[in-house]
Amino acid sequence: MYVRSYEESVCPICGGRLRCVGSRLRRYYNSRGEKEKLVIRRLQCSVCHRIHHELPDMLVPYKRYSAEVIERIISRGPGGGVAGYPCEDSTARRLHSWFLDHLDIFQNTLESIKYLHNNDPDINRTINQLLPLRKFPGFPDGWLKALVRLLVNTKRWPQTRFA
Repeated sequence: MYVRSYEESVCPICGGRLRCVGSRLRRYYNSRGEKEKLVIRRLQCSVCHRIHHELPDMLVPYKRYSAEVIERIISRGPGGGVAGYPCEDSTARRLHSWFLDHLDIFQNTLESIKYLHNNDPDINRTINQLLPLRKFPGFPDGWLKALVRLLVNTKRWPQTRFA
């Protein structure tokens, strides 16, 4: 499946205009445990010339499972087994630990974004639905997508890779 956003893309580093310079395959596991392939666009900044990849909100950066699967693991805990989600328990424990390790960062970042963007009603509505982040088992479906989208689009996604 080919993925393309109709939003105006800007460079997260310098704010320059991005243009499409190609595409690449991105593989992930869906909620049934099947491996799927997406073709995502490679975008190059016209100012700093860095390459960025356009990632759909159904995926979490640097994770191999869909946001839906990761959200289910986080909400239910790592002991859900095969009936709860389509991965081994060790993978579920790692994904659950990853979220818990970043929970304070996510919480503090959301509070900072709320303070910095207090005049933007769309951002504030999303943040108010997610705060306090520690109550995540009671959130409605799609809360992880909303969290990732907000953090990535405000350039505050905690990165673990540098290249």
